[in-house]
Amino acid sequence: MIDQYDAQLSARLYAGEIDECFRFLDERATEDQHLAEYWHWRAVTHLRGGEFKEALEICCRLTRESDRFAYQMHCLSDVCAHLGLKEVALAMIEYYAHKASTVPIGAFLWRVYGWHYLGEDERVLQLSAEGVAEHSAYVLGHHQGRSAMRLNGIASGVELMHRYWSSRESRRVLFPHVDVEHYWCGERVLPAHMTLTSIASGHGDQVNWVRYAAALQALGVQIAYADGSDLNYRLAMPADEQQRDAEAMRAAGFVVAPDGALWTDPFALFTSLFPVLGYAPSTRYIEPADADLADAFVDEIRRRAGGRRCVGIFWSSCESSNNFANRSLTLPHLAPLFDGTNDIHWVIMQRGFERKRWLNDPRANDPERFTTLPDMTLAQSVAIIDRLDAFVGNDGGLSHIAGALGKRCYLFLNQVAEWRYERDPHRTPWYPTMQLVRARRLGDWADVVRKLQQHLASDMR
Repeated sequence: MIDQYDAQLSARLYAGEIDECFRFLDERATEDQHLAEYWHWRAVTHLRGGEFKEALEICCRLTRESDRFAYQMHCLSDVCAHLGLKEVALAMIEYYAHKASTVPIGAFLWRVYGWHYLGEDERVLQLSAEGVAEHSAYVLGHHQGRSAMRLNGIASGVELMHRYWSSRESRRVLFPHVDVEHYWCGERVLPAHMTLTSIASGHGDQVNWVRYAAALQALGVQIAYADGSDLNYRLAMPADEQQRDAEAMRAAGFVVAPDGALWTDPFALFTSLFPVLGYAPSTRYIEPADADLADAFVDEIRRRAGGRRCVGIFWSSCESSNNFANRSLTLPHLAPLFDGTNDIHWVIMQRGFERKRWLNDPRANDPERFTTLPDMTLAQSVAIIDRLDAFVGNDGGLSHIAGALGKRCYLFLNQVAEWRYERDPHRTPWYPTMQLVRARRLGDWADVVRKLQQHLASDMR
């Protein structure tokens, strides 16, 4: 039965059906509570529901008591980053690494992943792949590229990331199911047709680096989107910027063949073309695929707002299957922000369990201050964000959309943030209209909310 846990729980967790997941786990407790996998799924369910201390307790117990289960490291590192308990996570990583039952490759991978998640970039860069299997060597290589970019800027690690994450050989090693024969990863002769396919990347990656697809398009490559992103937004790179990028690519030796078709992915676009185009900065390089999708929603929002500024917000991605607790707020964190901004009409775009938590909050019943949007398509979200006065969000797809639309936006980050934001606490070259709001200390979300209040009070007058 334990093999069925992923099928039974993953979709429910993503939909925010936390109570249903706990009911399922309670039903299985009698038969499965002796299994480490059962407790791992219980920890993940606590994580997706924002119950971080409960998740941490289970992860620590699993690490102490289980002789073979190890995937709890991801949950452990994520919740400790959110809670600001870095030393707890580091201690548990070393505890696991030195257990008599831990095999050497287990200790190696816990350090690679855990140290990177927690911002121990110097230690990641000092690790050696000597004696480990090819797959684990590639895992280390692309994490060293990410750590180098976070520590010293993207230019310092993009080649490592390309070699160990985006190259044809890395795809063969890390993703053996993909078609590497027809995969483009930086070759100077470009095919006439290129399909953009997401492999281990999300909406945010696609939006962030579709600017490089615009550069290929400017050279004459016909771009198609395997995931239907062109139904959500269209490329809208200004002509002078397209010309700038096309000229830079021609100077670097790129040419377009008269025929041929290949596929690529957002990370390959980034790692292949950053050395040529840099950040390819643009204030606005996408537009809604159908702006009319927002009309009815925005009319209602403006009516309710009564002249107040209308600001969208999305604060938690904990329902995602990725590590997002470290970059997510919970509803209690937002109380000072919501209560201290009477001149703002908040447009709630949250999904998952945090959305359900919001709907049970008394503020959700105040139509003059808040509009809670119904579940909607990504195309509708793009069109709505484009018509709002500003957007506040975590490091996720909607914040990337706001930045790519050229909206005034505020992206809040933990002290240890993703490598693409490097070290500047306030700005990112990717999005000229985006203000970074970074915690002074790991897990200091109260500091983040204070800074957000200050920005919203001063920047939007």
